Amino acid sequence: MKSLSVISLLMVSLAVLGITSCSQVSPELRARIDQAEQGLENAPAPTPLPYAKDSYEHFVCNHGYPKTMEIYRNAELLKKADRRSAVHICLKQQRGRLYVGGQVAADWPVSTGVSGRETPTGSYVVLEKKKDYASNLYGNIKDANGRTVKRNADITKDPVPEGGAFVGSPMPNWQRLTWDGMGMHTGKVRAGERLSHGCIRTPGSMATELFNITATGTRVHVNEAVESCFPSLELLRFSEQYQAVLKNHTEAQNKLNKLRKQAQDEIAARKKARRSRKNAAS
Repeated sequence: MKSLSVISLLMVSLAVLGITSCSQVSPELRARIDQAEQGLENAPAPTPLPYAKDSYEHFVCNHGYPKTMEIYRNAELLKKADRRSAVHICLKQQRGRLYVGGQVAADWPVSTGVSGRETPTGSYVVLEKKKDYASNLYGNIKDANGRTVKRNADITKDPVPEGGAFVGSPMPNWQRLTWDGMGMHTGKVRAGERLSHGCIRTPGSMATELFNITATGTRVHVNEAVESCFPSLELLRFSEQYQAVLKNHTEAQNKLNKLRKQAQDEIAARKKARRSRKNAAS
């Protein structure tokens, strides 16, 4: 079924709101609504995506990618994933991807090292795995009474008081990539943001899944730019364009909706005032 045109949708919406003539709202508000209607016409919605809804292409184009907390999983490919599957971490996008047979089996947000403690680029292998692990470098310092006196402490810089203790930050699903402390693990992640001391933080569900797939020797590639094996850089460019059009359309629609609501409230207030005057005169 063909969708209604923008003009038809506007006419229907105006009728629903009861805005049927210019005299029902103030001239200033009517002018602002007219301007917003024109703005919406000039910011049409993007055409429907030419990809199946469960496809990786649809995921990349339809979720504010790459700055999204959404996780993509291809169930069929994940069934085939094993220790030979490669993990790629893109620092620019703050995304991790698992490849199976050259295809993306999973795509998830990560948070890597902050400025001054950047996650080093390079090709690594998983050196060791520990389901339950705690950092021996970063954590909290407690005094002799068990009270925390220093959070997010660096044991190489922050002293432990007499009788106190250092309690390392928990790092479940630990997968060591270097012997000096860099690895992948479950941790707090915010889409598109670098938060760690250098490790690769991964959302809990994905970290658990990765831990169950990988083994010592699994390759993990950390790149600043998008990895060369990514299915299509054209897809990323198309996604950027699609999301820009969608953003402009959404902002224009929201602006018009807000003005329509304001007009509806104005009309209701006038009707209420007329009823009050009528009751007062009777």
